[in-house]
Amino acid sequence: MRFIKPVVITVVVLSVITLLAYKAFEAYTRKQLKLDTPYPAVATMPAGALIKNKPAYNGPLPGSNPRPQETFNFPVEFGKSGPAQALFAGPNQYPFMCQGMDSGLGQPLVDNQDGIGTPVFKENKDGSLSDTVIGYSKDCLLNTRLHYFYSAGEDGIKQADTLQTALEKSSADDKGDLLVRVETGTINRFIYALVLPTTASDQQEKPDLSAWNGRLVYHFKGAIGIGFQQGKARLKSIIRDMRPALEKGYAIAYSSGNETDNHYNIWLQEDTALRVKKQFTSRYGKPEFTIAIGDSGGALQQYLLSQNHPDMLDGGVAIVAYPDMTSQILYGLDCPLLEYYFDYLADDKTFWEKAEHRSLVAGLSFNSEFKTRGQQLEDITSWMRFESPPKRRGATECSYSWRGSVQMVNNPRFNTHYSRYSEQVMAQNFWTHWQDNRDFYGTDEQGRAPVPWSNVGVQYGLQAWKEGRISQQQFFDLNRKIGSWVPQAEMKPEKLWLISNDDSFAGLRRFSPYQQKNFSHQGNAMTLAPRLPGSLDAAKGAWRSGNMFHGALNMPLIDVRVYRDDILDIHHSWAAVSSRQRILDRNKGDNPLQAIWMAERNYKQIRWDAFAAMEKWLESGATNKATFSEDRCVDKEGNLIATGPQVWDGAWNGKAAGQCSQRFPFNRSSRQVAGDSAAASTLFCQRIPVAEAIISGIYAPLNVSPIQSELEAIFPDGVCDYRQSDQSGLNAL
Repeated sequence: MRFIKPVVITVVVLSVITLLAYKAFEAYTRKQLKLDTPYPAVATMPAGALIKNKPAYNGPLPGSNPRPQETFNFPVEFGKSGPAQALFAGPNQYPFMCQGMDSGLGQPLVDNQDGIGTPVFKENKDGSLSDTVIGYSKDCLLNTRLHYFYSAGEDGIKQADTLQTALEKSSADDKGDLLVRVETGTINRFIYALVLPTTASDQQEKPDLSAWNGRLVYHFKGAIGIGFQQGKARLKSIIRDMRPALEKGYAIAYSSGNETDNHYNIWLQEDTALRVKKQFTSRYGKPEFTIAIGDSGGALQQYLLSQNHPDMLDGGVAIVAYPDMTSQILYGLDCPLLEYYFDYLADDKTFWEKAEHRSLVAGLSFNSEFKTRGQQLEDITSWMRFESPPKRRGATECSYSWRGSVQMVNNPRFNTHYSRYSEQVMAQNFWTHWQDNRDFYGTDEQGRAPVPWSNVGVQYGLQAWKEGRISQQQFFDLNRKIGSWVPQAEMKPEKLWLISNDDSFAGLRRFSPYQQKNFSHQGNAMTLAPRLPGSLDAAKGAWRSGNMFHGALNMPLIDVRVYRDDILDIHHSWAAVSSRQRILDRNKGDNPLQAIWMAERNYKQIRWDAFAAMEKWLESGATNKATFSEDRCVDKEGNLIATGPQVWDGAWNGKAAGQCSQRFPFNRSSRQVAGDSAAASTLFCQRIPVAEAIISGIYAPLNVSPIQSELEAIFPDGVCDYRQSDQSGLNAL
């Protein structure tokens, strides 16, 4: 008995130490992830916010569909708010998180007393908020107002209360060489900003346009968002990022509605950009031309808007562009399935430990020196469960860059902004990229949008098997066990600890970067894991609504990037040739308007080199690429390596590698390894029986006739024949 008391004391002490250590670790992690917010949460949703039994879009292609006449009387007057309802992009989406305070623009205007939306508080004399709620805002409107910003040398961009203050501080520091007028407000509920270089003679109602060169840049921005938020307008960041254009005299137009960190509804993005341009022209005059510039999601908007509304923009500088968002989800949703297979289900785990071997199937880049995203936390939590962590040597783009993004896009029960919505709202809504685009994908009887994705018939690793880089047994094992995703209605909450609001010690132990319970095999090795298709109607809606880039580029565009494939950047270089292939397919081999520019990692100036080339292109009035805008690649100093129409040739177009392709090699996606073309745009493949696939040469040069029955057992619904057009594509509509 005398030993019991010391043991109890030891256990208690260790428990207290463990608890204190956990609390400290949680507090540190919350701070690093910026999970805590001082801003009020959306309280409730309006009745009818979930639209049930909505069919997928089946109307005309946007490029052939006239837009309605504008109904709002632009410009929005100072001291008043712009339109809350979009012109043609459909009904407003709710819930809608207000972010005027995040943007330094104050609380939204009260628009109801029914408790719908974000609470608005009475302000104290010092500008702080009291505890008294004076109303609610469901649409987050802000009045149009004017600001002035100036450069302060090493101190960066600063804001002044008045023009006079900006002038005094700028001249007093003797460092100010940029003075800009910034108009802000809301249009289509999103925060817009119009930025112009100006002088001491500027007035609110009589802007001094003497420093403006008569041209406009529309600044699109990227990242991954799922809608239901207004977005934070980072005014200093906009000015800093666009400073080279401002110093040339350009005006800048921006809207949080054209930042994909906030949403991906391409119709709403178009509707908003058109209206922001209308505000600009109504107040300041029609620009000589408009150049679009933006990265990632801000770049893919340029491809889609050029396709869907040909005369909206005059030229584009698309930085680290994808062709569109929808087709990126093809391999994006493959990533967790593949990584879980490699880590837990494979018969030959030793082979798959190497990132290089995983890349044979995933197609995406690998780095043998990198660790997977969150690997340290994954290791710790595995040990907490008395399990051995998976053995890996290196990482792939799948495990390094796509982790977290897939959950955000695909899980209706996961939202990283959970602290900005009440528990009631979090439980009522479906938080996915699909839901953000329900007008195109449709909804079920509960108002939930389906997924336009399928892996039925996909032969993962087919090209690697045909090339002898994986064995027959590895190919069979992979395709038997990989499975797919459960339907949206069956999705379970993520187990991402604090990010998924599972903030407890037990939640830390539950951490999983996969959430394998949302796989069709539930995380268990099965004789044959089910392949469950998404919605073919939703996939057709994606194509018909213009959410898929089908190669109709109607303006000059330079697809420009710094090469970062070797460090597993999610913005892989092969996206450029995916867009190129679609353009070539549509135009029967012709490509007059897209150029691909790439630089070594240290040369970030390439975006502004491309901008200067686009200026020259538009000034010349040329309809085709000229010498100054041809395909090219440069080194880390910006020195030209090669230029010309063959520099990007390679395996993607069946030609010998060009000089630029040799210097900056392309990878590919899991679907291309399975047989899709460089266009990488097949949402639902056409399937044929295994016997027909053998006869038609899909497996050549392999002789698979002796194992036909085994292939048929793995692919009872047939295999993808990527030589045929997409079931959901334009040819099928």
